[in-house]
Amino acid sequence: MYIDKAFELVQWTDGQTGSNPAVGCIIVKDDKIVGIGAHLIEGEGHAEVNAINMAGSHAIGATLYCTLEPCSHYGKTPPCTKKIIESGIKRVVFAVRDESLQSSGIDDMKAQGIIVKQQYVSEIYDYYQPFFNAKRHKMPYTILKMGVTLDGKTADDQNVSQWITNAESRRHAHRERYRCDAILVGYATYKHDEPILDSRTYKEKWLRKVVISNGLFEINAQDNNDYDKSRLIVVTNVQQMIEDVNVIVLPELKPDAILEALYLHKINRLLIEGGMQTIRLFASAHCYDEIHQYIAPKLLGGSSKHQFLTTDEPSQMSAMTSLQLVTVKTFEDDVLLVYRKDDQDVHRHH
Repeated sequence: MYIDKAFELVQWTDGQTGSNPAVGCIIVKDDKIVGIGAHLIEGEGHAEVNAINMAGSHAIGATLYCTLEPCSHYGKTPPCTKKIIESGIKRVVFAVRDESLQSSGIDDMKAQGIIVKQQYVSEIYDYYQPFFNAKRHKMPYTILKMGVTLDGKTADDQNVSQWITNAESRRHAHRERYRCDAILVGYATYKHDEPILDSRTYKEKWLRKVVISNGLFEINAQDNNDYDKSRLIVVTNVQQMIEDVNVIVLPELKPDAILEALYLHKINRLLIEGGMQTIRLFASAHCYDEIHQYIAPKLLGGSSKHQFLTTDEPSQMSAMTSLQLVTVKTFEDDVLLVYRKDDQDVHRHH
């Protein structure tokens, strides 16, 4: 029960902890909650520290429940295990081992007489997989997102895409944006649609705005201010300087190289939203982890210009990629299907 309560704190703070994972913590003594804590902002106190500070002297002899194994290293903050040992906590229960840690502080806590137990919860384990995968592969956890009609169209033949999905679907999509560090589009989409690429209908957040430009980049008028310039990352194959804009120059605009470069800019979770040519580029290279497909009960017809993930390359059944359906949600008549690709895919992680 207390682990579930700790996970509720994670869900409240999901998307606001930067390159750190969101963590929730509950401290219990004599069947009463005496401390609660969450990691709120990167660089500030971790969940365990915040909970211990709230508990004060009540932490002595208490049990600490947290969603992720307490850290044992010095980073932007001191180790949580050190704070736990000093607090007088007598029992620690955590849900998920931190696969990103090079060392564990479990033995240090046990050496001080603290009982340490893992209470595995599959939902919490699944939640932390994107964080672990990004750390493991040194690439952002990458999501391909699109809104499509029943006949697989993402826009009409005049390149108009507003609006295929309903308002409720779009609000949920903004919630998913909030969970990410950056949103990526191709240069054609950037110039034609002039997308804002933020999470405004859910909650304001400083999201990075990544644009792939095969050639010289020209900034849109709406981004020509200090705030929006600082959000921009331009990935290009042409050496160029753009005032106040982060420019990444690569010899070739290959998806894996792009992802590796973005990871070095502290982007752990990336949402790719368009256009379809850009989505096809990453899909064909197997450089993604999930596909989020919002399907509207509409038929658009027309050419295959904006047909979802179609290519002119001949297809083979033997080369088919299998995905795992992990979530189905409905928003009035719209349906969201979330598919996950096997982490062992040799094309994605080489």
